[in-house]
Amino acid sequence: MTFSIVAADTEKNEVGFAIASCFWDAGQMGLAFAGKGAIVSQAQGNWEFIPIFFEKLDDGLPLKEILEIFRSSDENFENRQIGMVSFQGESLAFTGGSVFSAHQRIGKNYACQGNILTSPATVDRMAEVFEATEGTLTRKLYEALQAGDDAGGEMRGKMSARVYVVRVRDNPLPVNDYRIEDHQEPVREIGRLITLKNDIITAWELTEEASKIVGSDKQHAIRTLETFLIGKEDRAFLDFHETLASIYLSEGNKEKAIERYRIYAKISPNMVSTFDDDLKKEILAEQIT
Repeated sequence: MTFSIVAADTEKNEVGFAIASCFWDAGQMGLAFAGKGAIVSQAQGNWEFIPIFFEKLDDGLPLKEILEIFRSSDENFENRQIGMVSFQGESLAFTGGSVFSAHQRIGKNYACQGNILTSPATVDRMAEVFEATEGTLTRKLYEALQAGDDAGGEMRGKMSARVYVVRVRDNPLPVNDYRIEDHQEPVREIGRLITLKNDIITAWELTEEASKIVGSDKQHAIRTLETFLIGKEDRAFLDFHETLASIYLSEGNKEKAIERYRIYAKISPNMVSTFDDDLKKEILAEQIT
């Protein structure tokens, strides 16, 4: 009742997994550690595999030997499906003989697997799209998961999904962790969140440039920010509209500043009370009654 992919990008020092299921919070069945590897345990998933996996990676064991350790310690092993990838370039998928309607694909630095699938196309499309997609590991994992979903996914429907990526760096937190525990379209919701995060980062970068740049390029930077914010009149971009208004005031363009403050007030009417009285009157003149 789950399909997933584990993968590593050794050039960018990233490793992670993506998973979707009809079951609540399927994302808890996977884990990745930077510089080590990633694992998912599904079908009748066994959480006990996860710490053993990383312990044995630290001991230098290859994935095939780790799989045999799982086999010898689990009397229900034939009910399991597992995907593993190591930072040393190994990838492995296992599907027990008792797992229903299952399929798996292994490629360079990735493994795809699924069970209770509408057809093998779910996993095949995941592998094909993962290989064809350019960009970050997060993007590749998401596009692969969405491709599997679009190809039919699993028989029992949709409920949860997760895309999780870590990188070798000083910051121990994951690079990305999009975790949807319960949603009618969990994979598409991850796609929406990825786009939102990227837009927020872009807005922040453009705002920093418009705020700090001086000279003849400043007006171009301001217009670029203003153009980017078109259609983004919601809470996620509230502060960027306020900052743009402040930039216009500092540039002596009060008309543009008031226009931007009105957008700010439309998004968050309660914040109008924080403005000085003169500014408040001009904002309220047209938009807030």
